[in-house]
Amino acid sequence: MMPKFAAQDADVTLARLDRIAVTIQANFKQWGMPFEVAREIVNGLDKTADEVEVAAFGPESLANRQVEVLKAASGRRAEVIHREPDEPYMDTFKNPMAPVQIEADEPYMKAYGPPDQSSAVLHGESTTGRPLTPHT
Repeated sequence: MMPKFAAQDADVTLARLDRIAVTIQANFKQWGMPFEVAREIVNGLDKTADEVEVAAFGPESLANRQVEVLKAASGRRAEVIHREPDEPYMDTFKNPMAPVQIEADEPYMKAYGPPDQSSAVLHGESTTGRPLTPHT
């Protein structure tokens, strides 16, 4: 019979896998690594971490953590991170408030065009240089 993975050892291993994934996400461009390669490595690390968590703490631990992550992310807005060149419709998500069509007799609709205030808030900075939202 093989000995079980101790919870303390599992925590150390999970923390190490997480640090490696965060480091890759933060530095892949500087290292000259293509996004797709970095994503594949980070996804592999995440899957390995999930397998370690299930082996050490049981499947209910992973399920509980996934629920916590979803709850924490529920206040965030969806945003396109990567767009394929053959998907021009994805530009719609750059400014979700932009009107799809403006009629000549509706000049007030121009108020919803650039500058896009929804993106300005999401990605903007205050006059002190601090992000306007905590996730930026």
